[in-house]
Amino acid sequence: MPLQRRQLLAGIGGAATLTVAGCLGDDDRGTTLWNEFEDAEEETLEEHLEVFNEGRDDELNADNIADMEDQLETAIPAGDGPGTFAWAHDWLGRYHDQEFGYDASGDLSLDLESEFTADAVDAVQWEGHTYGVPYASETVTLMYNPDLVDEPPETLEEMVDIMDDHHDPSNGQYGLSYPPVDPYFVSGYLHAFGGRIFHEDTGELGIEDDEFIEGLELLQDNLWEYVPEDPEYGSQMAPFNDGNAPFAINGPWQVGGFRDAGVDATLAPLPDVDGGSPTPYTGIQVWYFTAALEDADETTFETIMDFAEWYTTNEDVIVDNAERHGLIPVHQEYAESDDLGEDVETFIETVEMGTPMPADPRMDLVFTPLEEALERVFNESEEPAEAMEAAAEEIRGRWD
Repeated sequence: MPLQRRQLLAGIGGAATLTVAGCLGDDDRGTTLWNEFEDAEEETLEEHLEVFNEGRDDELNADNIADMEDQLETAIPAGDGPGTFAWAHDWLGRYHDQEFGYDASGDLSLDLESEFTADAVDAVQWEGHTYGVPYASETVTLMYNPDLVDEPPETLEEMVDIMDDHHDPSNGQYGLSYPPVDPYFVSGYLHAFGGRIFHEDTGELGIEDDEFIEGLELLQDNLWEYVPEDPEYGSQMAPFNDGNAPFAINGPWQVGGFRDAGVDATLAPLPDVDGGSPTPYTGIQVWYFTAALEDADETTFETIMDFAEWYTTNEDVIVDNAERHGLIPVHQEYAESDDLGEDVETFIETVEMGTPMPADPRMDLVFTPLEEALERVFNESEEPAEAMEAAAEEIRGRWD
C-alpha cells in the first residue's frame, strides 16, 4: 500500500498508541495484536475482538500503532513484536528474507486452498512457507460527493470537465482529493498504457519505459492541477472530507471516515482512459504471523492461531468488513456473493481492473525514490523522463 498506506494512516487515524515492550503476551493485558487501521476500521476490530474474547481466559487486545512498519523493524528483532499484525501482502518476500515471519504451514487447522480464493492463498505464501492468513482484497477507486456530482464520470475526460466546474483554490475548493505522488494511489494511471513500476515476471524495473512515462504524463496533464499544492495525505483528503471537492480517489479504509464526516461518499470505478485502461495496484489484506511466535508460550500461540482462523472465516466479521468498509471477501463462500452491498461490488469491479502489488523484497527499495521523483515532477522541478531516469539509477544502486 501506499508508501504504502504506512505513512498516511498515521496522520489521519485517531489516537495511535505505541506499545513495543512485552506486547506479545502480557500478564495484565493478555495477548496483543498490532494494526494501523483508520478509526472506523479500528472500531469494528474492537467489536469483533469482544466477540472473540467471550469465554476465553487469554484475552486478545489490539494496539493501534503509528508508523507500524518502523516499529516492527525494531520490535521483531528485539523479541518485543506482536505475534500477529494486519497489513497487505506485499511485505511477504521481505519478511521472509529478514526472517521476520513465522511459517505456520504445520500449525493451521484451516486448509487454505479449500477456504480462500487462489489469489489470496498465493498472497500469504512465499517459497513454500505460509506467513499468514488472508482476510480481504482491496484497491483504490473513485469516490464522488452526490451533492456535487449527479452521475459519476465514465471517462477521464468527463471527470476533468466536472473538476473544472468545481476547482477554485482561492476559495478552498478543489476538483480532487488524491495523494498525487504516492505510488500505490497513482499506480492505476501510471500503469494505464501498459507500463509497470516493476515487472514481476522478469524482475526488471519499469519506470523508464515509454509506456510508464506516458502514464505519468497522463497524471501530470489531467489530474495534478486539481489537487491541493501540499501532496501530503491529510492535506489531500481535507477538501473532499469537508465537502469542498467533487471527487476523491481512495481505498476502503477511508470510506467510513468520509461518511462519518458527513459526506455521502459514493463509489464508482476508475474512469476509462483514451487509448489505455486504469490498472491500479491491488492488495490482499493478511494477518501476518511473526517470528515472535517461535518463542511464544502455548497459551499465547493458541490465541494468535485461533484468532487468525476465526477472523478470516467468521461470517459476521466477513460481512461487517464488506458492508461497513468495502473490503472484498477472499473466503470462497463469500467472494462471489451479490449480497454484500454496492461498495463491495464497485471495489470488486476496480480490483478486476488492477494488478497485484509485487511481493518481491526488492520493492521495498523502490517506493521512496519513486515517490521522491514523482514529487519533483509534481512540483515542476523536473520533467517526467528526467525524474524517472534519476530514480531508476538510485533504485538500481540500492539493489546492488
